[in-house]
Amino acid sequence: MPDAIKLDPKKTAFIIIDMVNAIAKGGPGPDYTLPDNRKDIVSSFQKMIAHCRKVGTPLIYITTHRRADNADAPKTISDIGGGPGNPMLPGSAAVDVIDELAMQPEDFLLVKPRFSAYYGTNLDQILRHLGTETILVGGISTQRSVEG
Repeated sequence: MPDAIKLDPKKTAFIIIDMVNAIAKGGPGPDYTLPDNRKDIVSSFQKMIAHCRKVGTPLIYITTHRRADNADAPKTISDIGGGPGNPMLPGSAAVDVIDELAMQPEDFLLVKPRFSAYYGTNLDQILRHLGTETILVGGISTQRSVEG
């Protein structure tokens, strides 16, 4: 067994990407295929979040908002048939973090306009302000936003 990696919890941030109702509980279109083990994934997130809170690691939740006509969506959304009727409207339940991973007042919430959590957000500024040296990243759609 390899040696355990030691992280300073105060210099680590956990970025939680798109664990919102429309994506984590059933997607808005054909590009969101949920893994069969979604409940296991949510359970793992709950454990990780609880541990981060216990040791003082900041949590940064990332979500996506789009216009109803998808005019501000990445081109790939329209390429795969995502047209008007987008459920990712600001203020809708679709973009709320799932209840199982409820945010706390000390958590951060960023809205990304594209797949990447860096593009068009102040994520870099927050990480620098926190003195972050290590980033833990998780989400349900690895090939899209987590790797994006």
